[in-house]
Amino acid sequence: MKRWIVLGIILIAMGAVLGNLWRARLRGAEVTLAPLTTGRVVSAVYATGRVDTDRRATVRARITAPLASLEVGPGQPVREGQLLGRQDERELALGVERLASDVDEVRARLREAKDALARAEQLERDQLIPANELVSAREAVKEAEAALASRQSAVRMAKERAGWVVLRAPLSGTVTTILKRAGDPLREGDEVLTIVDLAEPYLRVAVDERDLGRVATGQEVRIVFDAFPEQVMTATVGRVVPAVDRLTKAADVLVPLPADRPVMKLDLTATVNIVTGVVENALTVPRNALEGAGAERTAFVIGADGRAATRALQVGACDEERCQVTGGLTAGERVIAPIPAGLKAGDRVRAAGP
Repeated sequence: MKRWIVLGIILIAMGAVLGNLWRARLRGAEVTLAPLTTGRVVSAVYATGRVDTDRRATVRARITAPLASLEVGPGQPVREGQLLGRQDERELALGVERLASDVDEVRARLREAKDALARAEQLERDQLIPANELVSAREAVKEAEAALASRQSAVRMAKERAGWVVLRAPLSGTVTTILKRAGDPLREGDEVLTIVDLAEPYLRVAVDERDLGRVATGQEVRIVFDAFPEQVMTATVGRVVPAVDRLTKAADVLVPLPADRPVMKLDLTATVNIVTGVVENALTVPRNALEGAGAERTAFVIGADGRAATRALQVGACDEERCQVTGGLTAGERVIAPIPAGLKAGDRVRAAGP
């Protein structure tokens, strides 16, 4: 008996569930309707950017010698020409001494060659030596003079190279990165530190190639830095770099930052809206009421039979929330927004609310 009672309860519950499902199907899925509204639509290209500057420099070793000392650290402001560090100069100093010693030897040889030439000229006047010996004496003087000039040039070059051990700031700015420490070996061309001048920073914005045709110099740019989320800055597009990265499929758009900006740091990131158009008094619908992309899209309306019907629309400018409707709907009509997942034309639907 108990089993029959339990089975009956189950059948009654199943019947209630199936009945509810059938009634819901007859009534249709509940959807929200959004009316067309009139308002302002600001179309924009949305992207991210980072702070950059053209005034930056990497200080490199000009000779092969260990780094003897470093006078600055990260975050330290420096002036153009300021001493930053010094490489070990002992080996270069020894080289200068050796070359200077060679100069003294060649100079002594030149004096001897000139004395020999003077004697040869006297003997030739007295006709005591043949003419070819006088020629040889003159050639010896010329060779010694050339050797002396070469050695002196080498000394000047060695002294100049010895001065390369001193590392100085090529511009005024702030030290951002220290790449080597005192005692580290350095080869010619090794990077030691970097200096950045952020007196005139700009934002380097990566714009997808699909949006490049909408971007031009002079357009308004609205900027919100991650570091300053409460402050919206306004600037204008300065330059559009005429090259697209093969990997990212984006091009750089450079935006000079306004004078009333906060203190900037290199590579700070920001959210950027490049305003490409403003439409006043536009008929608009929510973006989540539309399917598709571009100027030709579709929306759902509720037909007279209580079923969902698609409507082809012509769409103009769009902002983050709404899109301008230029054709396909008239004032007073309402569309389904948001579009429920899986909704198809012909599905029975009903508007939410009283």
